[in-house]
Amino acid sequence: MKEAVFIYIKMKTGQWNNWELKKLKHPFSVRNNPYDYATFEEVLLREDYDLDLDFTPKTIIDAGANIGLTSIYLATKYPTANIISIEPENENFQMLVQNAAKYENIIPVKAGVWNKKTFLAIKDNGGGNNAFTVEEVSEESESTIQALSIVDVMQQNGWQQIDLLKMDIEGSEKIIFESDIESWLPFTRKLVIELHDRMLPGCSAAVFSALDKYRFSSVEKGENIICTNQTLN
Repeated sequence: MKEAVFIYIKMKTGQWNNWELKKLKHPFSVRNNPYDYATFEEVLLREDYDLDLDFTPKTIIDAGANIGLTSIYLATKYPTANIISIEPENENFQMLVQNAAKYENIIPVKAGVWNKKTFLAIKDNGGGNNAFTVEEVSEESESTIQALSIVDVMQQNGWQQIDLLKMDIEGSEKIIFESDIESWLPFTRKLVIELHDRMLPGCSAAVFSALDKYRFSSVEKGENIICTNQTLN
């Protein structure tokens, strides 16, 4: 904790590249902006993804990977896990690739997470790289991004089960949990999700309605809801 606090203070003075932490296998970098500082505080200072699991996850999806801090934290904690890190925003993705470069168990994917394969457009809501939303569009263009569903990711990687699904996707969770949940949610052992009703009303209702169908229990930790599949536990 003291080590992370020291780095956080030094970041505020303008030093933000190639930091080393004992809790991480390799150095990491952030950008000089308050959004990356907030991500560092959440992931590496407060350790909101220290989940105290009673099993060792082998398959992990980081949906909304941002600059990759959660991915590298989990990759260090679970070195035998295969981690698919999905991020749609270009500048975030570049940082994700940089931070994940030395981790052989992380695969960065530039895409958005949706309920089906389609194309998405990023919508700037004035919240910087951490608070944009995406919306479905009918045609591909230079500015659109590929969208993948959770089951797409499972099929592409030959997974029968997701041991850990982290989801922080700025409201897109509403779309994802409203349809086709039967193809992946029953096969998800642990879900860690941040809900965004402030960005898209109805997110919480959609998520909890889906979880109720498949015997998930849930507890809060920081900004996240940690959900456990009691059938697979």
